[in-house]
Amino acid sequence: MGVYNDKPWRTVRGDVVAVSSDTPPLQLVTPIPRAFITPRMQRRWAAIYIAFFLVMAVSAYSVMAVAEEPGINLDGEALSDGDTLEIDGTTYTFSVEDGEGSIAFNETVEQTEAFANNSVIEYRDGEYNVSIEPAEEPEQFDLVEEFDVESILASDENVENETVTREDGNEYVVYQNGTTQLLDEYLPDPDRETFGVGDTLEHDNVTKTVDAISSDEVTVVWEEDVESTLDIDEGKIVTLGDTEYVLTYLDDDTVLVSTDLDGYDEAQANIDYFDERLSGLLYVIIFSLGSGALLAAMAFLPHRG
Repeated sequence: MGVYNDKPWRTVRGDVVAVSSDTPPLQLVTPIPRAFITPRMQRRWAAIYIAFFLVMAVSAYSVMAVAEEPGINLDGEALSDGDTLEIDGTTYTFSVEDGEGSIAFNETVEQTEAFANNSVIEYRDGEYNVSIEPAEEPEQFDLVEEFDVESILASDENVENETVTREDGNEYVVYQNGTTQLLDEYLPDPDRETFGVGDTLEHDNVTKTVDAISSDEVTVVWEEDVESTLDIDEGKIVTLGDTEYVLTYLDDDTVLVSTDLDGYDEAQANIDYFDERLSGLLYVIIFSLGSGALLAAMAFLPHRG
């Protein structure tokens, strides 16, 4: 006889029973059950849960196997390597191969160049000095012809081939008879041409327009045709002519050019939704197989008692 929950107790045929102090010995008042699980019952319940998780995994895998990913079906031009597309007078040539591609085309681009004050540029088959008028806001500049002094002196038998600079800082030409003359007076009058904003001039075989004049430099602009390229990326939006297009690969060697930008966004959203659901099913498979394996391992743990 012992004490259980502050009350006397006895063991009868292996069961624990409570005994009242007010009743005769061995009178059963409240039976207290003893909970127990045998190893066989433990493995039986584990097998049931393992079967449940296997059914879950197989079901998820079956759905993944039969699911079809939504595609992108848009109206547009399907183009392969070497195909061309003409838009607003411009011809676009497509290069597509192995899932990569580019678009080549010629476009007119405005170019800019600056002539610094007192710099020398090529003009009219000669060299000319850029001379901007001395003002805070100059409105014009001159191109003044530059002379090849060495060549001129070498071709004149009456003068020395070199000039001299005297203490006054001026350059002089020395004649064979010993007399001298200021270089500026010896040389012929240079060719001079004046330009303002909006005037044109020939430079490097290109007609250029004076765009701006400052005290430091002259800016000229001109238009030039250059070859440009655009990379073809999935879902990329490009402007061809004055219209926006979306690019999508139909396969590794074919690209679709479409103006249905909203349709592409909607199709891409459906694909993203599909991928999310497949990802969820994959997690179900991983969780189910992992849980089943854990239960199988726990079912064979040693049993206490």
